Amino acid sequence: MQQVLATATGIALVCLLLSIIASHVQEIVASFISSRARTLEAAIQKMMEDPQLYQIFLNHPLIQNISFCPPKFLKLKFLSENRARPTYIPSSLFSKVLLASLAIRHRAAEADFPTLLEVMPESPLKTKLRTLMTGVLRDAESCRLAVEQWYDSTMDRVNGFYKRQTQWMLLGLGLLLAILCNANLLHLASGLWASQAARDQVNAVAEMYRCSGGPECESLRRDYDHARRTIEKDLWALPLGYDLGYVKNYWCTFNQPALGETRLHHTMKILAHWLVNLFGWLLTGIAVSLGAPFWFDVLNKFINLRITGAKPPKAENAQPA
Repeated sequence: MQQVLATATGIALVCLLLSIIASHVQEIVASFISSRARTLEAAIQKMMEDPQLYQIFLNHPLIQNISFCPPKFLKLKFLSENRARPTYIPSSLFSKVLLASLAIRHRAAEADFPTLLEVMPESPLKTKLRTLMTGVLRDAESCRLAVEQWYDSTMDRVNGFYKRQTQWMLLGLGLLLAILCNANLLHLASGLWASQAARDQVNAVAEMYRCSGGPECESLRRDYDHARRTIEKDLWALPLGYDLGYVKNYWCTFNQPALGETRLHHTMKILAHWLVNLFGWLLTGIAVSLGAPFWFDVLNKFINLRITGAKPPKAENAQPA
């Protein structure tokens, strides 16, 4: 049982460290390409379906206060857009700015949503607002709450869409890290199962990531530098990375069958070797795409289970002779 738990702990630890690195890289890339701002902009444009109204909304001083240009890589403008856009808008702010923008768009005195609905021409946005406010058109406060609930429900779906996009990016980054670090889950599992020294080393490192709750847990999930140093220094016993001597010898004998080995058998052996490698790397990429919080929780559960141990069997009641 301890061997199984130690092997599972090692797999979870490696997946956590690679997930932290992949998440860090993904957040850097997302900041340069403004993926959060792009997603929010597309969602609000789809809600309004009026480009002119969206420009009025975006240029409102309250929105400009929370809008920022993306960072530039080495100050090269062609790698990022020079546009100030918000990455998050509270629902209360959205309803207030939308009300003000509608008043400017239709040259009406700023009042409330029921009043503006009467002066708005027929449009997809008017149809949406009228449907949302069905039954509460006489209550301006209820209309405002209906708009905020509409925005919140839309943002819930936008967040789900963004998370799916992030997961695909993490899958690609995880596969790249798996190849660069030679992090093959199949080799990793077999190496941990066969080596007591590797299991002991992994368990010692896993204790560093044990967390019972609090702000320190969040820092452990995102500590990129600590994760990188752990892989470089503290996990030397694991089958990670490349042995340059083995790689050089492998490529020297790549097209040379062994003594008594046919060309077909040699080719099939090479193909099987690479299929195992690709499958193991793909498993690592899929594991990394689950995210650092997932593997952080799994690792802590394995550590707690290993420390607690299995419950001793209960003594059976003695049967009378």
